[in-house]
Amino acid sequence: MTGRQSGLITRLKKDYPLLESIHCLAHRLELSVSDALKSVTGCNHFEIFISKLYTLYHQSPKNARQHSEAASQVNICPLKIGHIFTIRWVASSFVTLQAVWRDFPALVAQMKKRAEDGSRSDIERKKFSGFLNRLTCTGFVNDLATIKDVLRELHSLSLKLQNRSTSLMEATREIKMTIEVLKAFKITPGKSMEKAAEAVQVGEFKQVPLRSSKENVNRFLFLQAIIDSLSSRMPDTNLRKIITPLDPLNWPKSRESLNLFGEKEIHDLAKMLEVPSREAVEDFRNWKLNNDQNGKVLKKLLTASKTYLASSSECERGFSVLNATATDARNRLQVRSLSAVLFIDINGPPLKMFDAYPYIQSWLREKHCLSTGSKTGRRDKSAEKIRPLWVVLNTSE
Repeated sequence: MTGRQSGLITRLKKDYPLLESIHCLAHRLELSVSDALKSVTGCNHFEIFISKLYTLYHQSPKNARQHSEAASQVNICPLKIGHIFTIRWVASSFVTLQAVWRDFPALVAQMKKRAEDGSRSDIERKKFSGFLNRLTCTGFVNDLATIKDVLRELHSLSLKLQNRSTSLMEATREIKMTIEVLKAFKITPGKSMEKAAEAVQVGEFKQVPLRSSKENVNRFLFLQAIIDSLSSRMPDTNLRKIITPLDPLNWPKSRESLNLFGEKEIHDLAKMLEVPSREAVEDFRNWKLNNDQNGKVLKKLLTASKTYLASSSECERGFSVLNATATDARNRLQVRSLSAVLFIDINGPPLKMFDAYPYIQSWLREKHCLSTGSKTGRRDKSAEKIRPLWVVLNTSE
């Protein structure tokens, strides 16, 4: 994909020399989370326990049904517990932890009931008793709250990076803001962390008694690992540096610092896009000093900067649409027809915005038949006169 000799980018640059490659920032985010989890002791134990919960309900419909019954008894609509920190986006991991957090009373009630169920074997009762002991310890609640608050921010960042309208400038701004929020968590706990601290102090979480234990995940080490990993995995590349001045939020506040700010980067960007560099610098200077954004070259630079997308999520959506379209039942679609269907499915407007009337008129002008019209070559028997023989045949004995 990124090979220097025969990779996709190298081949495309032979035909499009001005093309710039960007490593998908959404995938970089996933790699950052993976690096942080490996560097912090205790995250592995937490991940294994959540995976065991997933296996408990995914492989046994009986356990899943009993979980739903336990949730209804405490007036909770149960959420689905899935995997965490797998090949899926980090957003799916947050949904799983949100389900465990919300269904906590139902999980504890079910584990307690099954641990005391005499109809189950000793091995099963011990397994549920182990789940119960792990769920009701203060260390697990603290770990759950810490990772949930961090994943909430990364979940929001991941969705923004996957948005098809997010440009590279906007993505850079969102990444920096997320890092600042994570740094603030080291001083001020997040929403879930505060609730967990109150529960530990009271000795009860969602009306479930807790027993004292030590947390496995050190909050400060985990936050610092995520911050360091994001900073190292998402460095300021040359392309991101030269388009940074085009975002007014990055401009300095003082007039003296603003006078020459970003002019070198704008000069390099104009050279890269093969537009007049001097005019680009003058237009940029009028914009930042006189609030004049009408320069022709400046408009070209702003338009070009919006074409640098932050992630390859659109390609992922294209692959999903392809798998849903080119099925075994439609294996006779030719490449031309398949390409047209995919183009409409990916880029077309919603069905409620589609006006079919012009296409119907065009269809009828080409002498095609209406779907409600009679079929050619077939006699419409409903319009025929009643024959005497029909009366005889329909007469019952």
